[in-house]
Amino acid sequence: MRTRLMVIARHQLLREALASLIQEQGGQELVAQAGDGQEAVRLAVRLRPEVVLMDMELPGLNCVDTTQRIVAASPSTRVLCLADEEPPHRMRAALDAGASGILAKDSGVDELVRAIGALGRRQFYLSPSLTEAAVIACAHPAAAPSAFVRLTPKEREIVQLLAEGLSTKHIAAQLGVSQKTVASHREHAVHKLGLRGLADITRYAIREGLARP
Repeated sequence: MRTRLMVIARHQLLREALASLIQEQGGQELVAQAGDGQEAVRLAVRLRPEVVLMDMELPGLNCVDTTQRIVAASPSTRVLCLADEEPPHRMRAALDAGASGILAKDSGVDELVRAIGALGRRQFYLSPSLTEAAVIACAHPAAAPSAFVRLTPKEREIVQLLAEGLSTKHIAAQLGVSQKTVASHREHAVHKLGLRGLADITRYAIREGLARP
């Protein structure tokens, strides 16, 4: 029986490359692709894939919250996160949210197939090429988790969208809420994180691996 898979990545080239690799393998069936977390959650609820292959660098709804929502809506779905140079505590946060494995982006096709196979058999997978710090973080909960995980899901989403350069007006339109609501969430997030303004938010997001410089 083939493993039913969904691929989530913000960049079309990466999605199509992963989809092509998966379709070339005999034991997998690609059921869907998604370019962001919100679309991924909707598709996962409808299609119930066995394994979700998810890039940790997602626009809008971040990888941690996307994982949490997918696993909550479809408990039988296993999430495999693709990590590049993510801070170790973000990998830990993804696992705490319900991910069943972390695969390094510099892995080869053979390792990708092994990782998917492991999750398809209800096993856990951790890429051997991850740094020692990442392995330690994944194996042991952090004594002092990042302040980011203490934000509400909506606050996290808004922080990430702000760091990606979206205005309050655009964020409100994208999330279907008022600009006042966005401003309120932003104020709460800035206070919890000990930041002062948009420049601080952007620097924080880059440091946490939520946005690229």
